[in-house]
Amino acid sequence: MSALLFPTQICKLSLIILFILVLPAALPAQNLFLEKVEACNTSNYCIDCGDPKATCDQIILDNICERSMRKYILKDVSGSITFQVLVESTGFGRVLSHTDITNSTLTADLIRYLNGFLWKPALVNGKPVTASVNVIFRMAGGKMSSQIQRMDLAELKPPGDPVIYNKNAVYTNPSLKNYEFTVWTKYNSPLPDNISQSCAVDKSDILWYATARGLTRFDGKFFNPVNEFNSPFTAETPIGDITVDKDNNKWVYVDGKIYKCTGVLWQVYDFQKFISSGVTHILNSSNGKLLFTTKDGLVAIRNDKVVLLNKKNIPKLPSNDISFAYVDSHNRLWIGTSKGSIMIDKYFFVTTFNTSNTPLKNMCISGAVEDEKGNLYFSLIDCDKVPTDSDKEGIAVLKTEGNWLHYNDKNSGMPSNHVNNILYDKFEHVLWIGTDQSGLVRFNLKDGWENYHNNNSPAPGYTIYQLVQDSKGVIYATTANGLLRIRKKEGL
Repeated sequence: MSALLFPTQICKLSLIILFILVLPAALPAQNLFLEKVEACNTSNYCIDCGDPKATCDQIILDNICERSMRKYILKDVSGSITFQVLVESTGFGRVLSHTDITNSTLTADLIRYLNGFLWKPALVNGKPVTASVNVIFRMAGGKMSSQIQRMDLAELKPPGDPVIYNKNAVYTNPSLKNYEFTVWTKYNSPLPDNISQSCAVDKSDILWYATARGLTRFDGKFFNPVNEFNSPFTAETPIGDITVDKDNNKWVYVDGKIYKCTGVLWQVYDFQKFISSGVTHILNSSNGKLLFTTKDGLVAIRNDKVVLLNKKNIPKLPSNDISFAYVDSHNRLWIGTSKGSIMIDKYFFVTTFNTSNTPLKNMCISGAVEDEKGNLYFSLIDCDKVPTDSDKEGIAVLKTEGNWLHYNDKNSGMPSNHVNNILYDKFEHVLWIGTDQSGLVRFNLKDGWENYHNNNSPAPGYTIYQLVQDSKGVIYATTANGLLRIRKKEGL
């Protein structure tokens, strides 16, 4: 990445923005972005307030883009820069902060342009007030575009209090001090949306973050959008699910189709030839098979061969409505359906659990991980779909000796029972649990339960959707309120 941009120089900005500043929940006058313009003295103002809000004519922003494209060669530029502009009640504007950590000459020009015209100030009760507004400039394919980026202030408010059903546990959280929490939102980073229910880490430790408003990649420093210039998708394509296979191919589910990305090449599979209901999850098994859960059965792909497993070829399958599947180190296939769970061993013997005396009775396994000793951990969903917190849910453990354990909020330190995702941390040998209402749980596999959420930690909220870990031990959590990174502090 170049530190300076010259008119005749080809810009090498794979992406210009990195945000490590967490947006506070309160909204007094503040600089939103890391790079502050020192010449500006901040005064009292509100953030994107008023009715109408502070604005300018789009033709002015289009003109700034045209002038910049005439001066700079942008054909190799891909990324965006966001500016926080203070619009005074008089209409004068001045940039307070921005997101270009290189502080390039392009950014300097954009600051000069944004400071050089009269804005339309925000009005409160009909009177002009001083307010800040965000302006984003996007660059791709040699073109530059710009627009005012409105902030949904409701999303910046605290998400409320977590629900802790466990009234007996006291969470002292002794390990919390050992971690560095970093949060990105769509307001302080290029995330396309705060809510993500699916993400994956590839072999290069790139995080692929999927949302209903687009897909982006994060290398630990920079965000790079996946859009029409580098994929079959636009910047706002709704992404259903994503995973990475053992060969580092990325598999993405979009609008009834499965896309495979090998390097920079994309291939499409039309699964509607095999099933009509569409894919709900893409799962990567330990034996190299890709598993696709659907309401019509379980689709397995290995060496480009497609196999559909349903009640026709597995009569003991409780239902064709598949929620989850997992292949363990003993090559046993575990399948969770809307009406119960089964296990198929390597000899194709089927074990059903609805008539068993195990925690899996009439339960759907919704997640599974395995530790180094071969102990299996399952998250559970009550097939009866109880609207309140079900004590039959929680975490089931199959020990290597063959005995079962069951953890819920009545017999353990689980704060609640409904689990969205689980991760076995192979670096610290602990279990991380993402809950729907109670935040993040850290369990040391013996008796040490910790619970992190927005009321007792830097976590952005209490709804954790998915947990992944890279090759260095860094954990990423997708939430309802942004992307959370949990990194062990240096020296610990």
